[in-house]
Amino acid sequence: MTANEFLVPSHIKQKLKNLGYTIDEQMTERIKLWWNWYTNTDNWYKVSYESPDHHGSRDRLSVHPARKAAREWASLLLTDNTEISCEDAASNEWLQEYLASSKFWPNCQSLIEKAFAIGTGGYSLWFDLGEETTIKVRKSDARMVVPLTWDDDGCTECAFVSRVYFKGKPADQLQIHVIGERGYDIRTYVWIDGKPQDPESGGFIEEFETLCPTPTFALVRPGIENTYVDNSAYGVSVFADAIDAIKAVDLSFDAVFQEIELTEPKVFLDEKMIDYRKKDAKGNAIPKAPKSRIFRKLLGESGKNLYEVYSPDIRIDPLEKALNIALAEFGDQTGFGQEYFTLDKSGGLKTATEVVSDNSELMRNVRKHENSIAGSLKTIITALLTCAREHCGAPIAEKFGKISIQFDDSVIIDTQTEKNTMLSEITAGVLPKWKYAERFYGMSEEEAKAWVSEDEVVDIGF
Repeated sequence: MTANEFLVPSHIKQKLKNLGYTIDEQMTERIKLWWNWYTNTDNWYKVSYESPDHHGSRDRLSVHPARKAAREWASLLLTDNTEISCEDAASNEWLQEYLASSKFWPNCQSLIEKAFAIGTGGYSLWFDLGEETTIKVRKSDARMVVPLTWDDDGCTECAFVSRVYFKGKPADQLQIHVIGERGYDIRTYVWIDGKPQDPESGGFIEEFETLCPTPTFALVRPGIENTYVDNSAYGVSVFADAIDAIKAVDLSFDAVFQEIELTEPKVFLDEKMIDYRKKDAKGNAIPKAPKSRIFRKLLGESGKNLYEVYSPDIRIDPLEKALNIALAEFGDQTGFGQEYFTLDKSGGLKTATEVVSDNSELMRNVRKHENSIAGSLKTIITALLTCAREHCGAPIAEKFGKISIQFDDSVIIDTQTEKNTMLSEITAGVLPKWKYAERFYGMSEEEAKAWVSEDEVVDIGF
């Protein structure tokens, strides 16, 4: 565990207990473990070594497999073409402006990466009630999220812990989103050096009624079943089952560089070629540093050659094969399939589009994860629209309609081919025309049927 790693302070845990909540810490050690692998700070990456005249440790070289898996899932699931919309036109116009101006998508992708790395992340609404009320969507990872009330249908009350600056001093902040008399309330508590402070003296609102009937937060988890703790509100890391595969990848990668270092040319000199001016207190020649390439020949090995060069061959083929086997298993264990991270002939990793054609496993897992995060996005956007209407005077209809999420699968599938295939099926009478608008324009069934009547010819402009 690193010195600056975030942990929920004990005084915050005690406050939650005083408020009548029981904190579920069954997943805490797992979250710490996943965080260490994600950040490459696990003790496994420290390698001890000894030689006759030297001992120490080194950092094992790494391609950061855990971080790569989490980052790759975030990139696959959320792209610049991912769209969130609502049915009411005026409400949707406000929503699109908000998403563009608030850095929602970059923050969202960052949250997905961490959530997929350590199992859980969370969105929460944050209010600034200055001269003009503004709302932000804050992100937190599993280390800062404390579920309070939940069941199989989801989490209905939750606490979020963060470090803030209170009157210029670093402080711990606790915000709990709980069900109040008129919807969800947000209650804020602040500590400096473990001592409670008056939140409002530092510009924080101690208790705020959002008037929102739906949760003002949303937990984000990968589409993976938690087999560690039954009925937990926390999710599971995408590399939870791949720790051994991560070790295999980095062992293989490290071995490549160790092989290069250990097979560097070495020069063995005859006694006549050695200058003995550098001696220790006993008159012995001072040995070379551990990485020296020049060595003295053994006594009795002197011959007519004053020096000899030893340059062994590098075993690149078996090392490359070992790395490929490790990468294949790592890809399989993290849901990408065995071909996703395979080295190609040029020595680089294949791209997603190169492997997706025969990777049905990847597509199935993409759909699972999309279904999981879509619910979270709809929950927080619903709360955002409701609160923006109530507190910001935003032009949002009371009934703004269904929230739709349109994921961009063109990164991993040939969208053009899929469109042409569906148009062929429509022409053949296999599918109704409105299915096209529903699939590629994110419309509801009712909207699609109204937009594309059955007696029209679909011409999308190809």
